[in-house]
Amino acid sequence: MTTTDRSGADPTSPEGGADQGGQARAVHLRRDWTLAVALGELVGFVPPAVTGATLATLGAPDVALVLGLTLAGALEGLSVGAAQAAVLRRHAAGVDGRRWIRATVVGAAFAWFVGMGGGALMGSSVAPTAVLLVVMVPAWTVALLAMGFLQWRVLRDTVPRSGRWVPVNAGAWLLGVMIVVVALSAAPNSWPGAVHAVLGVAAAVAMGLTVGALTARTLTHLLSHRHAA
Repeated sequence: MTTTDRSGADPTSPEGGADQGGQARAVHLRRDWTLAVALGELVGFVPPAVTGATLATLGAPDVALVLGLTLAGALEGLSVGAAQAAVLRRHAAGVDGRRWIRATVVGAAFAWFVGMGGGALMGSSVAPTAVLLVVMVPAWTVALLAMGFLQWRVLRDTVPRSGRWVPVNAGAWLLGVMIVVVALSAAPNSWPGAVHAVLGVAAAVAMGLTVGALTARTLTHLLSHRHAA
């Protein structure tokens, strides 16, 4: 007598075994991807945090701050991209890991450049705030979409119809950045530096877990369709 699982599939049949195998792959991918992004962000958060704190303490001009954090942001992208590429090598054979890392580095650096550069302009008197917003809002939107778009250009070579990766990735990072901003803004400047450091680490982990979990669902869906094709 054959047995069936709760979904009604016979685990002893080829179809039932394939279904269970696909579910197991999906679970492992979501777990591996989420943890990898969290770890990559935890390590990658260090260069921008140290660079920003150091330049602010030295009273560096805005140009130095923008350029310094852009370079630090590239290192953050390198850490996250390398962690993601390691997961892709195990779960998505054919995706070019080196191109993925380069795309993530460029996307992260561009986002930091536009974000910090826009912030510096908004705090200056080069033009009225309304005029700057007309320019910067589209620029910030492009910066938010950049990493996902560049990664999608790598993903589409082996994963067809994967365009949804761009908006999902952008939305995940937007939510993740908001977590960090809220966490760090909630701590008064009078609190000890050690407390700020702990909050920064906790915020980085929370951001990585959030981005990882949200993008893992989409990546799993896209790869499951590729396996089924």
